[in-house]
Amino acid sequence: MAKLLVVDDDPVTRTLVRAILDREGHELTLCASAPEAIGILYVERFDLVLTDIIMPGHDGFEVIKAARSLRPEMPVLILSAIDDKVPPELTAAAFARLGVARVIAKPVNPSLLAMEVADALAAR
Repeated sequence: MAKLLVVDDDPVTRTLVRAILDREGHELTLCASAPEAIGILYVERFDLVLTDIIMPGHDGFEVIKAARSLRPEMPVLILSAIDDKVPPELTAAAFARLGVARVIAKPVNPSLLAMEVADALAAR
């Protein structure tokens, strides 16, 4: 069991992610915004962060920067609706420069999400 921080402004996505990762036995903290997540990162220790990028106001890049500054070794996964005009390998390469372990496309594939989280946790 790992302690995960999930950040997404969409309540349906948060509910789906919770259902998938609860079944895997993880302890989840769900946040609806980047500022909320950043505040929690400063007071709690997590094993992994799963964040959306495009959110109103502040974005997931701010969450990534905070996570990297506090715990550089902590895996960060991005959950995002990746534009089909951008080749996935280019998007993944760009995010890798930020220290992102994986990019998971929306809509969420339950088995893929569970596998990516397990792989990222095992690799740390």
